[in-house]
Amino acid sequence: MKPVLSILSLCLLAGSVVAYPSREEPLLDDIGRTTERELKVTLSSDFGSIMISRGESEKIVVATEGPARREPTRVSTNYTVRNRIGYLDIILGEPTEEREDNGHFVHVGDMKSGKWYLAFTDAVPISFDIELGVGRGEFDLTGIQVKDFNLTAGASDVALYFNESNKTSIDNMNIESGVSKFIGRNLCNANFKRFRFQGGVGSYDLDFSGQLQKEVDVDVDVGLGAVTIYIPEQIGVKMFYDGSWISKMDCGKGFEKVSESEYTTDNFPTARGKMNLRVTSGLGAVKVRRK
Repeated sequence: MKPVLSILSLCLLAGSVVAYPSREEPLLDDIGRTTERELKVTLSSDFGSIMISRGESEKIVVATEGPARREPTRVSTNYTVRNRIGYLDIILGEPTEEREDNGHFVHVGDMKSGKWYLAFTDAVPISFDIELGVGRGEFDLTGIQVKDFNLTAGASDVALYFNESNKTSIDNMNIESGVSKFIGRNLCNANFKRFRFQGGVGSYDLDFSGQLQKEVDVDVDVGLGAVTIYIPEQIGVKMFYDGSWISKMDCGKGFEKVSESEYTTDNFPTARGKMNLRVTSGLGAVKVRRK
């Protein structure tokens, strides 16, 4: 069944000028939920600020723009449903290609920079694949059913939050952060099986607070950056460290050095939540702290 385009989409495709409602954050798109049992989201942005949060259950996504600016903006969304799986592509900035298929399509102006708010449904599991260029990302995934999460950030400062336990399990959670700053809070609430973080030149805080009731694998690899890893005391940790002669490891209280490359906590054999932590550092500095 062919999806129905919103009034906003039809106006934009026809080249009409759309007058936004009188509100601080103009509505860019609003996609209602039908029979979807799962959602796959691909989001890319060259530059600007992106805010992701939990939205209405009956809305796949509600996209709004920050306070109006002098420069026009550009947003493209393409949404299709196949076998009850929703596929949503969102491009903020200049699209790599023009697509006019049978899906939901929105196209607006030319983007310079801006702030975007994306509120996603909490009713179905969502897989996120996000690419950020230059800018800022604030992703509060509290209350959203996250099935997969992949993030690549070039020169964007990113904050990621899971303030409640994720109802869906994530097999692999992958984050790549380049010349930037990254802050992750309550990461164990993401309910992942394996977490992989790769940092280039920047400052990174990884806080693994939250609920952990199983054994998980965490890989942290930093080049020239400085990373601080926070792990709650109730989690048993076995850590393997691979660093160069000029990298620096600062392991706080609660860890026993077993060998030149291995550290462990005394509660690792008995803890209900266990973490196998592998840290690799080129020219960077690593701090590991209990909290």
